Amino acid sequence: MNVKLLPTALIVLFILTILAGAPAAEVPMFSLHEVTFRAEVTYSNPYTELFADATLTEPDGKTTRTMPLFWDGGATWKLRFAPDKPGKWQWAVKSADGGLKGKTGTFTAVRSSRKGGIRPMSGFPRHFERQDGSRLWFMGDTAWAFFHDSPEEKYDGAAARRYLDARAAQGFNVIHCMMLSEAGDGNSGGKPWTDLSAEKMNHGYWQQVDQRIAYANNKGIVVGLAVAWADKRKQEPFAWRMFPSLEARKRYASYVAARYGAYDVYFLVSGEWHGEVRTRPSTESEMKKEFIEIGNALSAANAQGRMIGIHPMTRHGSTREFNDASWMSFGDYQQNYHDLHGRALESRRFNKPVVNSEYGYHLRDQNGDGTPDKDNSTSLAAIRNATWDIVMAGAYVVTGFGTTYFGGHRDPGPFDLDASKNKDWERQIGLIQRLFTGMEYWKLEPHDELIRCNTPRGTEAKEFKRTIPPPATYWCLAQPGKQYVLYVRGLSDSMELTLGGGNYTARQFNPRTGEFTALSKPNGAAPFYYRPPDQQDWVVLLEEGKLK
Repeated sequence: MNVKLLPTALIVLFILTILAGAPAAEVPMFSLHEVTFRAEVTYSNPYTELFADATLTEPDGKTTRTMPLFWDGGATWKLRFAPDKPGKWQWAVKSADGGLKGKTGTFTAVRSSRKGGIRPMSGFPRHFERQDGSRLWFMGDTAWAFFHDSPEEKYDGAAARRYLDARAAQGFNVIHCMMLSEAGDGNSGGKPWTDLSAEKMNHGYWQQVDQRIAYANNKGIVVGLAVAWADKRKQEPFAWRMFPSLEARKRYASYVAARYGAYDVYFLVSGEWHGEVRTRPSTESEMKKEFIEIGNALSAANAQGRMIGIHPMTRHGSTREFNDASWMSFGDYQQNYHDLHGRALESRRFNKPVVNSEYGYHLRDQNGDGTPDKDNSTSLAAIRNATWDIVMAGAYVVTGFGTTYFGGHRDPGPFDLDASKNKDWERQIGLIQRLFTGMEYWKLEPHDELIRCNTPRGTEAKEFKRTIPPPATYWCLAQPGKQYVLYVRGLSDSMELTLGGGNYTARQFNPRTGEFTALSKPNGAAPFYYRPPDQQDWVVLLEEGKLK
């Protein structure tokens, strides 16, 4: 165990571990409350041979939730819960083992400064809020190998903490990561499984995962947990296809929900669920059906109500088809590199948050030849333009950096958080967040039809033989009659915006520097005309009323 992490983890999340039957505890709302039990019987594999769940009764004395306990090595079993309502909670355990069977207890949830996990915003379900009701502008970063140590890349627990410190300071409030490494790496606690075919779990690995998630939450970062890759590659040792049965897959999904649902997380049933290698004849329809079953098991154990999604392959791009699953919390959780604006618009019809979770890794150079080799990632302008195209469709992003997104793998040299080539994008993505959080962004809807221009919107181009967004385009988000955001690039002539009646102020925003410049005041309900100062990308903000 990395003992340097332990004190921080304890500070992070008010983790109170008590023996069953101890006096009731006071637990800050949205904080992790943990109860520890000891099984009486010795099992050859407790993970598969013993089952226990708890019924929690809410403070109203009537509403109940059921969730499983999880095995944490030896004879140790745990119940984890983060109360989301104030007042006295009760719990009771059901199990065949005498050490767990019939155990009961209480705790009292008290108001706290913690904000909790994320959920669709009340009244505006395409956006996010925390459990305490505070709004969250979702700004994510990719950290696929967050839980896995890699000596050759000089990535370990200390590097993970430095990464979280830096991303939090830059304004990131979400990361997503893979629970089971593509390369089969472990961490200082070992590998996640000693024998996956026999479902022999190594609890030391998962205890390290606990600590890294706790540290992230302490920094205000929500962690998206991809439970496992699908088929991915032949050498992937812990992909879903490597589990011995569907029941084993469902058991693992339930375990993940039980162990991590009390943290500020959301779940992804699978990474790249379509897969690349199939070990048995299977149609995509059959694969989807199986992943829905796995998601059902995850959802049944998800007593905290954490958001659940699933992640697609590049060739498919979207997960819209999972909106017929009861557990799907996102309108889409894309891996999509093309028609970024249009495909995000398509997914808004489900009235849920839309995230493009994989659209570019800034300046990634996998083969080390000095040329960036990922779509929308070949230059600062390419990834900035791509991000704005997504955001201007009312969607959110999980961005990425070539030197960090895979723990240092797939880019020359070791994991490099301090690479100078990343600095401008680290700053510029924060400028997008700064602009939107300075206004009532959750009331904005795509209204591209309000813009007229003699220059047609362009088509995708190439840079270093990789796709980049159209050089010329223009988009509009608006709450007609109240506020408008225009984004333009590649224009040398004027554009016309149809306004609702009102008294507006107008400002130009430079997405490269963050500077605002006052523009001439629009004339009532007459069209607003704007000619950008050059063919770079520019943003115009119009707001009804006085200048803020």
